[in-house]
Formats: sequence, structure tokens, C-alpha cells
Amino acid sequence: MLALYYFNWVGTPEEFKEYIGRIMGIAQGIEGVNFKGVFVPSSEWNAVMLIEAASFDKAMEIYKTYVQKFGPHPKTPVSKLELLCTFEELGYPA
Repeated sequence: MLALYYFNWVGTPEEFKEYIGRIMGIAQGIEGVNFKGVFVPSSEWNAVMLIEAASFDKAMEIYKTYVQKFGPHPKTPVSKLELLCTFEELGYPA
């Protein structure tokens, strides 16, 4: 499963680096999660994080852990999570 986390950033470049560093650190500590990077999308969003996860729960564990450790981030006032699933992950036969 791929998770696309779109967000608008309203902080400084230094705060952005710190935020992404924290997310990367959390992702590295979760088995079944691979942080692929941060990209500039061709849409209305400022940035998008791409995360490969073994399951929906694994993908959500990153965000839940972040909020538990640091609280909601005030520099990401608007965000959107999009999941890309294979047919097998949705329960269809292979």
C-alpha cells in the first residue's frame, strides 16, 4: 500500500526540515513502513509525503505516533491522506 500525505506548509524552511526529520525517524522505527520521501505535487498542495506501508494500520501508526509525541503540528493547518491499494490488499483474489 502506498500512502500519499498531502499538506500545506506555513512554517520556515528550518521548521520544515525538523518536521520531516521527526517523521522520518518515526517511520524508521516501524516495521513494515518505508518512507520514500517528500515531493512537490502538481496540485494545489505545497508538499506530499510518499510512504510505503504493509497495511493501513502501519501507515497510520506514523501519524498517530507523531501526534502522541509532539501534538498536532501547527504549521500544517490543512492536509489530506490518500491511499493507493492493490486489488489483493482490498480482498480480491490474486
